[in-house]
Amino acid sequence: MTKRAAVRRLLANAEDNLAAALLALLLAAMGWQVFTRYALGAPSDWTEEAARYLYVYVVFLGTSAGISSRSHVSIAFFVERLPPFARLAMSLVVDVLILAFLAIMVWWGIKATLRNVDIPLSVTQVSYAWVYVIVPLTSVAMIVRTVLLMRADIARYREWRVAPPDAQRVII
Repeated sequence: MTKRAAVRRLLANAEDNLAAALLALLLAAMGWQVFTRYALGAPSDWTEEAARYLYVYVVFLGTSAGISSRSHVSIAFFVERLPPFARLAMSLVVDVLILAFLAIMVWWGIKATLRNVDIPLSVTQVSYAWVYVIVPLTSVAMIVRTVLLMRADIARYREWRVAPPDAQRVII
C-alpha cells in the first residue's frame, strides 16, 4: 500500500479511529474512577465529568461514521420494491432531508458553541464550548459524507443504465 493510499484510508475512517481512541480514554477514565472510589476510598473528581463529555464525543463521531457506511436504521421494505430510478430518487430525497437537518445542526451547534465559550465546566474548569464544538464539526463531516454518497448513488445509477441487461442488479 502506498503512502497516499494509507493516508486516504486513514481519512476515510477518521471518525471511526477518533471514536475508538476516545472510547479507550473513556474506558481508562471510568477504570480510574472505579479504582479511586473502591481501592483508595476517595473518588477522583474529574473522571465523571470527563467520561460524560467523552461519551458525547464518541456518540457524535459514531453517528458521523454511521453516515459514511449507511449503517443507520432505515426501513427499506417499500423502497426495495421500487424501480431503479424511483429508488434513486427516493434515496436522493432522503439525503436532501438529511442535509437540511445537518445544516440546521451546524447553525445551532455554532451558536451553542459561541454562547458557551466563557462558561467553564464545574470540575475541570474547561470551557463548555469544548462540549458543544463536536456538534458543528461532526455535522459538517456528515454533510461531506452525505454529498459523497449522493454522488456515488448517481454514478452507480448511471453505470447501471449503460450496463448490459445481464449486469443489471440492485443499485442502492
